[in-house]
Amino acid sequence: MLDPQSEKILVQFIQELRALLSGELVAAALYGSGAGSNFVPGVSDLNVVIVVKEVRFDVLQKLQPRIAAWHTQGFAVPLLLDREFLQRSRDVFPMEFHDIKEQHRLLWGEDIFRELEIDTRHLRFQAEHEARSKLLRLQALYLECAGDQPRLQALMFDSLKTFLILMRNLIRLQGKTGLLTSTQVLDQFEQHFHQAFPRMRQLIALRAGHQQWSGTPIIDIFRDYLAEVQQIVTVIDHLSSHASSPHA
Repeated sequence: MLDPQSEKILVQFIQELRALLSGELVAAALYGSGAGSNFVPGVSDLNVVIVVKEVRFDVLQKLQPRIAAWHTQGFAVPLLLDREFLQRSRDVFPMEFHDIKEQHRLLWGEDIFRELEIDTRHLRFQAEHEARSKLLRLQALYLECAGDQPRLQALMFDSLKTFLILMRNLIRLQGKTGLLTSTQVLDQFEQHFHQAFPRMRQLIALRAGHQQWSGTPIIDIFRDYLAEVQQIVTVIDHLSSHASSPHA
């Protein structure tokens, strides 16, 4: 649930977006935590998807000067799409499109995602690619910032969002759907795959402000977190490719 200040920012954003794009704008929607129950004011980003008639260079030029100001208001870089891209990439980005379809709030225009049919034949392979890529990235970034506690904390918080999305989509492959909080995603994933992720559970609570950083050295927390990421990679690796049957 968004706080009043974020709601006010969204109203201003849509007014500005309509003025910038005029007849080019097809739809704008809020997705991610801001459209669900995981939003943490001052911590969570405002994620918006903008659909235009055609993503031309002049459209990018109209939006680019406002990106820095939108960042200061809590927005992530907007996801900019057009109808053709949506239709032709339904099998390439099944995780992203499923998450937007399942949890979004229309801010203006046509609700394109509500009726979007998504091809999930390649979902498991996308999940494995994302998980392995993020694992490699985590290891590389640790080499850069191991001695910087704030950066290490931010690294875990940022990557945790990706792994919760992966978990939610792997749960979806098992035929389970529905809007889930971060904790519920973790609960279902642990139950279905018989795994435990105590550090991820701790990070969810820390990010929501329900816990404070304890006296445990940050390097120990990161070590355990990295091991849990490796657990997820192993789970995905052992999933049969037949689990990725197509459905919308």
